[in-house]
Amino acid sequence: MILETTARELTAELMTTRAMQIIISCFIAMFMAQLIKVIIFSIKHKRFEFRMFFTTGGLPSSHSALCVCLCVLLGMLQYHDEGKLTWAFAVAVVVSTVVMYDAMGVRLEASKHAKILNRLKDELPEDEETRNLYGKKGYLKEMLGHRGIEVLVGALLGAGIGFASFGIVLMIN
Repeated sequence: MILETTARELTAELMTTRAMQIIISCFIAMFMAQLIKVIIFSIKHKRFEFRMFFTTGGLPSSHSALCVCLCVLLGMLQYHDEGKLTWAFAVAVVVSTVVMYDAMGVRLEASKHAKILNRLKDELPEDEETRNLYGKKGYLKEMLGHRGIEVLVGALLGAGIGFASFGIVLMIN
């Protein structure tokens, strides 16, 4: 009985540790994608823009990096610890697929609409702009979605960080 309780406690502690390792690794993947976005923008426009760190859209997709890192690390850790994949891995793959598909579909189309509406806005009288709620800056945000290559690069970044994190976890434990 005492041995069984100790085994359960160890399993609960290991699961909590694994959860934290996954969360930290996923946020590192997202952070790195956003940092790369700032670097690419700064090189392309020859000026540093830290605000790009907080934007959506662009290369690489931080959503894809986070999602793929989650799938890779969750799958690797589950297979390492339990010798099998569980329903949690299946859920992660399905949700990740939806997120990446949405980034290339709905959000990309919303970006295109914003560009068109911003061009039309320039032709409106000032009182009409105010009535149409264009916001404080006067334009709709255009960088929302991703092209396929941006999602792919984010996914590759996330996979790389996921595999690297798995290696680090094995070295620590």
